[in-house]
Amino acid sequence: MEILKLILHIMDTQQNIFVPSDREIEKMNEDIYPHIESKLKKIFNSQNKKEAHFVNSPVEQWIFDYKTDPNDFVKLSVQIANHIFEEKRKWNLFQTSDFIFAEVKHEDIRYLVGIDNVNFSKLTHATHSDDTQIQNDFILYKTLFSSNIMKEDRIFIVEYATSHLHLIENPYIFQTTKRYVLEDILSCKAKPSYKEAISTIHECVENLTNKYQMDELKTLPALKTAVKERVEEGSQIETNELAELLFENPIVQSEFKEELKKQGIEETVNVENIKLNKQQKTQKIKTDNGIEITIPIDYMSSREFVEFVSEHDGTISIRLKNIQSIMSK
Repeated sequence: MEILKLILHIMDTQQNIFVPSDREIEKMNEDIYPHIESKLKKIFNSQNKKEAHFVNSPVEQWIFDYKTDPNDFVKLSVQIANHIFEEKRKWNLFQTSDFIFAEVKHEDIRYLVGIDNVNFSKLTHATHSDDTQIQNDFILYKTLFSSNIMKEDRIFIVEYATSHLHLIENPYIFQTTKRYVLEDILSCKAKPSYKEAISTIHECVENLTNKYQMDELKTLPALKTAVKERVEEGSQIETNELAELLFENPIVQSEFKEELKKQGIEETVNVENIKLNKQQKTQKIKTDNGIEITIPIDYMSSREFVEFVSEHDGTISIRLKNIQSIMSK
């Protein structure tokens, strides 16, 4: 990750204060750079990143103008920051945030990255003293910056050469309706993120498994295994392939694909830059008597390590095999 240009604007919609910078940050303190770099890296690897495209957007035009005159980085950033500031007030999003705008090179590709970085509050301390006494006090800082992606952050990424757009944002409940604010602010249309798509697929498989009285200890681990393999291979997840892998009945396969279409899931799910967490590599099982077992997903389909046995009395036994030692955690 290489940060080519960087600028910071202050947007406090709560106090109706917009303080743009007149120039970009030319040199960052060596203690600060890792925090900015860390956040940028997490953005590119986020499972919440959504493919999108502009629809008659002024922001798209401003970016196009910048490409014809790359000396106007400050002007572009102020235009976008002011636009976001005004639109957030219309949405009644009254909060203090920083707008971080950067031009970066990631894996030899140039991008423009905009981060509406919402500040958070945290207690710290201060020491007061006179000639005879020392008093330590609490101080509440309200404008702290996180190197993680916060729930309230709204982020867009534009590939410089192609203008391909990606968004990261959580939904906002506006008048009882779930809306994606950044899509409206930037005038764009987005597909579901990897995380949203996988969640929808999982829910659909679970519902169909229950509806057709199938064994969820086969369908759900099979789904996780297929997703894990595609991510590790770096290949797209094909919903048609999943349908055939998970369900033998053509009727169920068809119902699965139709339901995904209704939920906005297309025939492929992109896994570019996706890194699986521990939970996505394991299958948690909970029995009716309260016992919980977490099993690596690779072992679920191998009777060499785990076996589910249907007993004559109608109960189920779980056998863990080839164990050399047991530890208490």
